[in-house]
Amino acid sequence: MASQSTQASSLAASQGCLAPDGSTLLSVEEACSRIIEAIRPLGVMRIGLGNALGRALAEDIVASRAHPPAAVAAMDGYAIRSADALSLPVKLRKVGASKAGARFEGKVLAGNCVRIFTGATLPGGADTIALQEDASEFGDNVEIRKVPEPGRHIRPAGTSHSAGQVCLARGRVLTARDISVMASCGCADVPVRRKPRVAILATGDELVDPGGSPGPDQIFGSNNAAIAAAVAAWGASL
Repeated sequence: MASQSTQASSLAASQGCLAPDGSTLLSVEEACSRIIEAIRPLGVMRIGLGNALGRALAEDIVASRAHPPAAVAAMDGYAIRSADALSLPVKLRKVGASKAGARFEGKVLAGNCVRIFTGATLPGGADTIALQEDASEFGDNVEIRKVPEPGRHIRPAGTSHSAGQVCLARGRVLTARDISVMASCGCADVPVRRKPRVAILATGDELVDPGGSPGPDQIFGSNNAAIAAAVAAWGASL
């Protein structure tokens, strides 16, 4: 038994698990685990979207509406019915225009087309977009020389996200991309965790603040400056 105990002590000592007095030390992993277990989340506060970068998200971000809310054009061109372009070239009558933020309120009927711009809502009745490079206007008439398959150059409603979808899960540290996602969800006030406040104390008769006048046996203190920078980078306040 004494031999086994000696071997165990030797192994522990070789792994750095014994203090000089022979007592057992915690491993780094165990020490970190105990620290993390004792940590409790801080309270929740709401801040403006423009101030949320780098903060810890406290609640899920749920989209208030679909994005885009309706099918929209992905290219500039003409919204048409593919059934009208089975034989090319074909001449169609232009009956209006659909612009981003100002949709065409009517419907694309047989023999008609609607001028459409990127981001504009697709008119009812249309199922494809002929690119402007493949068409020529003659007054109110448009000659279409090439037509893609139905659904081409169209972004369906909800392509980015649907209404009620969780777009960002709580607990993440918010990035610039996340700010954009929250904006597209209609989120103006962001629920975040309060920042922890950290005090840094550097002690030692040999230490002098940078910019001071050290004596012959003193040095400039650097650890407190490094730790302060790290704390700020991790999102805490000093």
